[in-house]
Amino acid sequence: MGSTAEPHPGATVEARAHRPASRTLGLVGAELMVRSRVTALAVPQGWRVQDVRTPSEARGVELLLVDLNREANLRLALLGRVRSGLPELPAVCFGAHMEAGGWAPEARRLGAVCCANSSLPAVLLRQLSRVPG
Repeated sequence: MGSTAEPHPGATVEARAHRPASRTLGLVGAELMVRSRVTALAVPQGWRVQDVRTPSEARGVELLLVDLNREANLRLALLGRVRSGLPELPAVCFGAHMEAGGWAPEARRLGAVCCANSSLPAVLLRQLSRVPG
C-alpha cells in the first residue's frame, strides 16, 4: 500500500489578513448577536467596535450604528444628543419595522441612514467604505 498521505484540502485553514483598526464604529444598544455580526463585518475592514451609551462616548467615533429594535425612543433621543454635538457624524439606524414603527422619519430628521435588520449587512459595508480613513 505504500501511498503517501496528502493533507485533506479542507484541513488547511487560511488566516484572514486583518488591517489594524484605525477607525471606530460606535454601537448604540445592540444585543450580543447583532454586536457579533457587526464586529465580524467591521473588523476585517480595519474598524474596531465600541459601545456608545452617552454623547461623550461618541467622541472619536467615525460612524454611529443605532439599534432601534428595542427602546427606540430612548436610542433616538441619544442619537439626537450625539448629533447636536457632532452634527457631521454619519449614523445608521436599523430595526425590524423601521417604517411601520414610525422611527424612520425621526431618524432621518436626525441625519441617519435607515434600514431594516435584513439589509443591515449590505448597508453597513457600504457606509464603512464611505468613511475616510
